[in-house]
Amino acid sequence: MENLYLQCYKLKNILRRGWILRELNVERFESDAEHIFSCCILAIEIMEKEKLCLNQEKVLKMILFHEFGEILAGDITPNDNVSKEDKYAKEKECIESFSKDFDMTQMLELWLEFEEGKTKEATFCKAMDKLDAVMQARVYSNQFDDDSLFEEFYKHSEEIIKDYKKYLNF
Repeated sequence: MENLYLQCYKLKNILRRGWILRELNVERFESDAEHIFSCCILAIEIMEKEKLCLNQEKVLKMILFHEFGEILAGDITPNDNVSKEDKYAKEKECIESFSKDFDMTQMLELWLEFEEGKTKEATFCKAMDKLDAVMQARVYSNQFDDDSLFEEFYKHSEEIIKDYKKYLNF
């Protein structure tokens, strides 16, 4: 197996299929790596501004690892007719492999914690994941002067991001 850097580098070339399937007329679609980066920036900003009592290192690692399953499984969307259970199993297999191959047990632990969403850090990370998608929808909606994409994503994520919706005002 390649080294961890080369595996992670693949995230730069995995484009977010949800945007591609919408056939938006954009020059370039967001990659998984860009999604992770913007989730981390959002998390840092919000943890600082809101003075949240969260383990910041854990949050950032969890956000970083939450997309690693897509390196081998690919970016599976709800439109791909893959059950949530199958998607979970494919991504978990990838994370287990990376965790073992690179001797990083914390990778698997944090990925599972994110997926289960039972800790305050995991709940926050899931909110950042959704908030970033809604913010990207806002960017695309603004670009096309059409709020329907933003409204769709906001409606779908409203309950998860309710504590952070003020960050959508741009």
